[in-house]
Amino acid sequence: MVRKGYLSRVAVALLLGLLLGGGSCAAYGQPSKVMLGSGSSMPPYVIPDKGRGIALDVFRAAMTASGVQVDTMYADNAEVVQAFNDQRVDAVFVTNPKLTPDAHFSRLPLAVFHNLAISLHDENIDVQQIGELSNYRLGAFKLASKLMPSPFPETVSQTADYREYSLQLEQVEDLYRGDRQVLVMDKTIFRYFLSQMKRKNPRSPSYRRAVHFNDLFAKRRYHAAFRSEEMRDKFDQGFDAIRNNGRYERILRTYENLLANYLVR
Repeated sequence: MVRKGYLSRVAVALLLGLLLGGGSCAAYGQPSKVMLGSGSSMPPYVIPDKGRGIALDVFRAAMTASGVQVDTMYADNAEVVQAFNDQRVDAVFVTNPKLTPDAHFSRLPLAVFHNLAISLHDENIDVQQIGELSNYRLGAFKLASKLMPSPFPETVSQTADYREYSLQLEQVEDLYRGDRQVLVMDKTIFRYFLSQMKRKNPRSPSYRRAVHFNDLFAKRRYHAAFRSEEMRDKFDQGFDAIRNNGRYERILRTYENLLANYLVR
């Protein structure tokens, strides 16, 4: 028989753990959780209405391998970074040490974006250097001026008509509408939104116009950023695990097959 006094001491210890420790629940079998702040406009890396995407699936798989549940908050890049710095989310991945100086970054990148200078072929725009972008009505993704390396920030500061978009679909729409002459945008994200627009408007002659790509930028590797070293280490361990057991490659292969059927040529 368990003594009544012993039960009282256990109950007091549990209560003190909840009030003072905040993390004692994990010691009694409840799983850890992490709140990921994610940009809301970068398919196929993040597809909010599906709750999926290449980066999201990899992040969740890595965290699950370390016994951590993931909740996601979607917003534009600037709002997500602000939420991280305000300690409203635990992790982000489209950031850098300057924007989130207190972050602990993963050892390996979670996503790799290939930004290009994109224009319509019949506009005869052929940009050979980043500095030449200042001559055009330029559109880029949110926080591009802070995420892209020099000389892009200096260039856009001298650009008379420069806009950053929270919704990258609007970027593509503005290119075909004529409001923007050049976009700075990841090639796959651009192709995803253009495919979406063509499927919704299959008879539109506008979306049949050929596109010209200028490869001016190095690929950008975005590492998962965490507010705690402990959670960062759990991600790294989980990421290693899914790379070793084949889960990572299966996620990438799944999306390669899906995109092969979805993206227009």
